[in-house]
Amino acid sequence: MKFFFLLFLVSPGWLYADWNVIQRRDSTTSKGEATASELTLSDGASRAEVQLVYFTPTDIRFETVTNLDGNIQGVRDAVDSRGGFAGINGGYFEANLDPLGLLISNNRVLHPLQKAKLLSGIFFVRNGRPELTRAPEFPGVKGVQQAIQCGPFLVDGGRVVPGLNDQRVAPRTFVFTCGTSLWGFGVCRSVTLKEIGEILAHAKVILEHPIIRALNFDGGSSTAFYVKLEGSVIFSEGRSVVSNYLVVRPKN
Repeated sequence: MKFFFLLFLVSPGWLYADWNVIQRRDSTTSKGEATASELTLSDGASRAEVQLVYFTPTDIRFETVTNLDGNIQGVRDAVDSRGGFAGINGGYFEANLDPLGLLISNNRVLHPLQKAKLLSGIFFVRNGRPELTRAPEFPGVKGVQQAIQCGPFLVDGGRVVPGLNDQRVAPRTFVFTCGTSLWGFGVCRSVTLKEIGEILAHAKVILEHPIIRALNFDGGSSTAFYVKLEGSVIFSEGRSVVSNYLVVRPKN
């Protein structure tokens, strides 16, 4: 009996809150390139709001859109300027819009890789294929067309990354992969970083597709998310000007 009681105590399923989707609305983007979901989740005590868009990477093109001079007035402007259908704010930056961490846009290295605890992961596109990797495992900039270094990792190997902040509640943005055939990005509000990790790893935010890896982007007042739907949009934005964005557009 003592053995089974100990198993009960250490079982991973009891280490995380049981987040359930209590409301969802799924829509297709304006030309059918992707699916967008608006979700409300609850663990019985708290609620979280999640908006995300996901797609097959072979059908789209990622682009890191830089805004170092501050001329792009928000995520909607960034998406429209590239003929895209969705976009999100990117990595961390200084008050003067200088980026922090590796930043590559259309084969141009605009800022080198940095070693910092917070900048633990890199989203990048090499030879047209998106990847998420930890900073020490990054293979180098050769052949990399787009890249944003940020962090921390929220989900790795389908599990919540240990040590995420469980105190500060703030809106957060993130990029994720469900495997090579499905990628996306989104925003989550009203919970902590740890709870976002729990939601992405354990809740069914995408039906029939568990999230394998997810990386936190710059959040708080920089949080921005925009998707063009069939007949409407999903749009939310904090400060209108940030240093860089991640935009997706149709491949053809």
